[in-house]
Amino acid sequence: VYLEDSRMSLDVGAVAKGYTAQKICRDLQAAGVTSALVSIGGNVQAVGLRGDGEPWRVGIQNPDLSSSQGYLYAMNLKDVALVTSGDYQRYYLVDGQRYHHIIRPGVWMPWNEYVSVTILCGDGMQADSLSTAVFNMEFEEGKALVESLENTEAMWILPDGTERFSSGFEQYMEH
Repeated sequence: VYLEDSRMSLDVGAVAKGYTAQKICRDLQAAGVTSALVSIGGNVQAVGLRGDGEPWRVGIQNPDLSSSQGYLYAMNLKDVALVTSGDYQRYYLVDGQRYHHIIRPGVWMPWNEYVSVTILCGDGMQADSLSTAVFNMEFEEGKALVESLENTEAMWILPDGTERFSSGFEQYMEH
């Protein structure tokens, strides 16, 4: 791909970190590792349980960066990936207007329906792809997709702070 404008760039952020985390975990398992946690910039993948036999405990970052509460939920993970796509870390300003980095196909602009979408599933690359795709879907469409996939769960956070969950997401939350 060649981009004429030197200010333009292209990255594979929608799948690269998930693919890399998944590959690292598979390589570790092939080498006999039974307990590991891999974190690559918002993409987390757990292999087995911690050394003490407990699930890995991972927080979901609060997208309200002005809040004193750094994370929303602690999640208990075993052999799953947890990936969040959101509008609160990667964005740019144009004439004082803030635009996040997730571009909605067909509109070619960021969509402001959600602040974040978190996906939990066994495959890191799938979780990474789904978090971006579901971020760009109407809630009912995204939920139907998530519910149709085996061992896949999701959490949506709307701009007003409302949280929505797929049917099995809350079972991973630490209570």
